[in-house]
Amino acid sequence: MSFLLADPSALWYLSTRLHARGHRRLARLIKGYNYLVFHAVLPPEARLAAPVVLGHLGLGVVVHPNVSLGKGVRLWHGVTLSVTDSLNSSSRLTIGDNVTFGAGCAVVSREREGLTICSDVAIGANAVVTRDISEKGNYGGVPAVKLAKIARRPDRPMSPA
Repeated sequence: MSFLLADPSALWYLSTRLHARGHRRLARLIKGYNYLVFHAVLPPEARLAAPVVLGHLGLGVVVHPNVSLGKGVRLWHGVTLSVTDSLNSSSRLTIGDNVTFGAGCAVVSREREGLTICSDVAIGANAVVTRDISEKGNYGGVPAVKLAKIARRPDRPMSPA
């Protein structure tokens, strides 16, 4: 049980399951614990396909309640996933499977519009996404654009991992 108290992603997943089963007060209590201990705003109203990976214990991560996350999503510290509408709106931010968000990046939907990011995407640190991403690949910049594949130069061997 003590490992659970030290894992913000497991707590978030638990709070979403409790909220879905009608235990809203307990889910909110867990959200408050996550905020106090890890400084992360992780709403129980969000939809998670599985526990997500929160790099650096989710420090400073902010997620809007109208967000749906697929399997294998990774959020590094300081990530913001935002829907520019109220909680009761039909606008959703939908994230596919195996999406990685670099430190400090922001995903913000336009007002009264949803936003979708397909599976197998990596969004670089401090990038800002304001439009749908419908093609696999790496994205970066402000606003985020697809980055060209970086070819390895034969005269420079890759360093060992």
